[in-house]
Amino acid sequence: MRYLMRIILLSLCIAVTACSPPPNPQLENYDYRQGYRFGNCSAGENSDELFIALSFSGGGTRAAAFSYGVLKALHEMEVTYSGKQIRLLDEVDLISSVSGGSFTAAYYGLYGNRIFTDFEDRFLKRNIQGDLALRTFAYPWNWFKLMSPNFSRIDLAADYYDEKLFNHQTYEVLEKNCRRPFIVINATDLSLGIRFEFTQSQFDLLQSDLTGVSLGRAVAASSAFPGLLAPLTMKNYEKTDFVEPLWVDTAIRFDMDITPRRYKPAREVRSYFDTVNRPYVHLIDGGVSDNMGLRGIIHSSAYPDVLISGDQKYVMDSREFNLQRMIADRKIKKLLIIIVDAKPGEDVHLDRSRKTPGLVSVMNAVASAPMANYSFETVQLIRGSLRQIEFAYRKDPEPFQFKTYMLHLRFDKIADAAVRKNIKELGTNFHLPDKAVDALIDQGAALLRESDVFKNKFLKDLNN
Repeated sequence: MRYLMRIILLSLCIAVTACSPPPNPQLENYDYRQGYRFGNCSAGENSDELFIALSFSGGGTRAAAFSYGVLKALHEMEVTYSGKQIRLLDEVDLISSVSGGSFTAAYYGLYGNRIFTDFEDRFLKRNIQGDLALRTFAYPWNWFKLMSPNFSRIDLAADYYDEKLFNHQTYEVLEKNCRRPFIVINATDLSLGIRFEFTQSQFDLLQSDLTGVSLGRAVAASSAFPGLLAPLTMKNYEKTDFVEPLWVDTAIRFDMDITPRRYKPAREVRSYFDTVNRPYVHLIDGGVSDNMGLRGIIHSSAYPDVLISGDQKYVMDSREFNLQRMIADRKIKKLLIIIVDAKPGEDVHLDRSRKTPGLVSVMNAVASAPMANYSFETVQLIRGSLRQIEFAYRKDPEPFQFKTYMLHLRFDKIADAAVRKNIKELGTNFHLPDKAVDALIDQGAALLRESDVFKNKFLKDLNN
């Protein structure tokens, strides 16, 4: 018995000390020409003149299936543009996602059109929630791992996603095969409450090499809902050859009341250079800071140069995604933004009873209601921003044919009342009945095809 206990204790020590996941690797040499950046990805036959950006919201399997339905419709849709036949999905330039939508985005980014052959079986119709619970409670070796202060349920989830979905692939694969669409997986910096994206420009601020980070860890961070999963921890390294962007000091030296929209981002960027107080960065669900995956697109349409190094040549030769610069350079003539919004709508079921809501109900309401209101404001912000851009170029001394189109695909636009009600009542977990998944896929495709803006404006304008 004594020997058995020694073996068990030895196994426990090995498990606890060896299971810590490797941190995100340090970036040895900063080079804006390297890394997973929008400007480093080949456009191929994808034309910048027709620029299509997709945003996938959060919402568990519900969001993943809904966004997959939109992708599938774009894949099946062929149109004539500039005298040649194209598949609309091949013209998508950017996909920005959070939480549940990040699984669809990352899977398509890694496997391309293979998503239409196996994504439903490998993810959408799989009991992900049950599998994760099984790994947590049924496998004793995972109990030992979870005893480590450097290993938690988020690491368990990341390992599972790497094994079952992404074949342990890292961003090195996306960089080597860099092509449109550019995939932006969004999480939230817990301490700052701001958007944190899995791109090399963001990881430059950590002096870290994104190519060593797995896709499983990216989607785990993006979907780490507070309370259900622990934050994902990233190492913030001492900066060597990456220097603070020029605009940061300028923005901070001016009073916040003068340049508020640049002052706050500048303070946030500078915080990553303070490795004494921030040697680590903790990431949670991207929906906390932007449940629509739209903030990055909005930001790129407002600021010419953001996460760019202080050397002036880097400003001139920036490889970062920036809509404002592309439009100013007359590269984009038609801009289509499709927002895939899996938010179920207002939940007022608590108000049907006089009974005081319990703690869980209150916490759910406190978490979801502000997120929904913030998402509404985000959509209105991008809508107004697009109108201003289009109007500005109509009044330009040298006007050019530039048009913007925005589709907001959401559940309350589903025509069939019964289907709409059933879909709105679906939960945000990672296990849905097969029929529900099929309905979400069908409705995502149908809402795109039947959109008035899409049918009667965008498609008609393609050859004008």
